[in-house]
Amino acid sequence: MIKKTLLLFSFLFILLISGQRINAQNQIVKDTLVSKNRLTSKGNMYSGLTFNFSTKDTDVKQGLLVDVSDQSRNQFKMSVDAGYFIKDNFALGALISFENDRHNQTETDQQGTKTAVQYAKDSYGLYGGMKNFIPLDSKRRFYLYNLVLLGTSFKHIIEERTTNDLLKRSYTKDVALELQINPGIMVNVVKGFSIEVGAQIAGFSSTWSKTTLNNEVTEKSHATDADFSINLLRLNIGFYYYFPIKKHSK
Repeated sequence: MIKKTLLLFSFLFILLISGQRINAQNQIVKDTLVSKNRLTSKGNMYSGLTFNFSTKDTDVKQGLLVDVSDQSRNQFKMSVDAGYFIKDNFALGALISFENDRHNQTETDQQGTKTAVQYAKDSYGLYGGMKNFIPLDSKRRFYLYNLVLLGTSFKHIIEERTTNDLLKRSYTKDVALELQINPGIMVNVVKGFSIEVGAQIAGFSSTWSKTTLNNEVTEKSHATDADFSINLLRLNIGFYYYFPIKKHSK
């Protein structure tokens, strides 16, 4: 009887230990798969598109010195970026931006003289970036992030003012070195796809500028600026896709 009891307890003990080992192994595999499939895990990549645009038409606008009429403005800004996670929640990448701004209007001064104004601005930027994430929930659906960009931008501005058939054309060319700090929040909508909302809270720039009026140089300057203003009315919304470079073995 004692021998049978000892054998029974031994069998149950071995079964219990084996079950715990199998459970532990399954848990390790499961945790490993979950870790590998996280959006911001080491070895993953992301790519995304951010844009904003605005249009405005004004029939009449009274000013202090001039009145504005027949005003039309169209502005569009877009950036494309991609990055690679060198470790969990930390990625290195690059960003390319483009901005287009066009507006036309007629200005009337206090003497009744009308001036037709045409304005065009094109801006391009190329930046390297560091992006780090902080998960906000256990399911990894919500993240805080901060994107730091360092790079250069090129801006071309043409303005034409026609008064009594007399044309004045000014051309400005800017080259700038920039450092930007852009925090935001990311929401994982479906597997791999997310929406990011962010704003620039700080920026440092060093700009070299040259302006010509009717093909004659009127200004050459260099300026350094630091901007810590936050414009909550101009939040950037981006659409991103996170994916592994290679398939993880099961």
